Amino acid sequence: MSLFTAITRTSPEATRPGRSRRANAIGPATIVSALILLIAVLWALFPSLFTHHDPNDGGDTAALLAPSLDHWFGTDQTGRDAFTRVVYGASQSLLAALVAVGVGLIVGTAIGLIAGTRRGWLDDVLMRFIDVLLSIPAILLSLSIVIVLGFGTINAAIAVGVTAIAQFARLARSEAVRINTSDFVAAAYGSGGTFFSVLFRHILPNSISPVLSLAVLQIGSAILQISTLGFLGYGTPPPTPEWGLIIAEGRNFVATAWWLTVFPGLVVMAIVLATHQIGNTLRKATS
Repeated sequence: MSLFTAITRTSPEATRPGRSRRANAIGPATIVSALILLIAVLWALFPSLFTHHDPNDGGDTAALLAPSLDHWFGTDQTGRDAFTRVVYGASQSLLAALVAVGVGLIVGTAIGLIAGTRRGWLDDVLMRFIDVLLSIPAILLSLSIVIVLGFGTINAAIAVGVTAIAQFARLARSEAVRINTSDFVAAAYGSGGTFFSVLFRHILPNSISPVLSLAVLQIGSAILQISTLGFLGYGTPPPTPEWGLIIAEGRNFVATAWWLTVFPGLVVMAIVLATHQIGNTLRKATS
């Protein structure tokens, strides 16, 4: 009875700091960021609900119209509705960002966990490979890969994903090294656990939280890199709308039609900042 009483008395006190951190982490900025990301996801999944214009055909609409109630972001040089192209471009940009983060998350986490758990010469070899990736500027590496693979949304996403492998690998390795020295891991090995059983049952579940927080942060970085590739002409080929390509198409009309670059740029900036805010909130809540 006394043990039960002690547990019931101390449990709320033990959990209160974690609850306080989670409550403090969720503020107005996080709520606004979540709404921004929700809108972007809805754009990607149901673009026709937000606009009735054709993203690739302006029809008889005049070119370079200023923003109005009929054309929120104005029209481009061919009469296409700029807001419509931004909405439909969400599917390309967000899909590419998710693929890029998925490549970096899966490959980088696998490398980091194996290196941090196995240690020895395998750790040295894998980490030297990661050091090589870190020594190459991300934009240069992604450009080199996309030139080899060819242009396109998925190829650009894979190229950006390769540049993210090193960050996931280093974080996963540090977490694996920390967990690998725990008593419950030693007990698992002592009870006959194999390397992969301990890896998947104990080390991976206890080290995945900060890695997932990094993945959310990397979505914003991936959107920026993919938009950069699209702006340079190495991403989604025209006329398919993609945020970087949309900004690139409007850069020649900055003096006469500033809305073609300003509004898409603001959308990209808002979504990138929103993902970083959500990622920081998750990191604080899980730390």
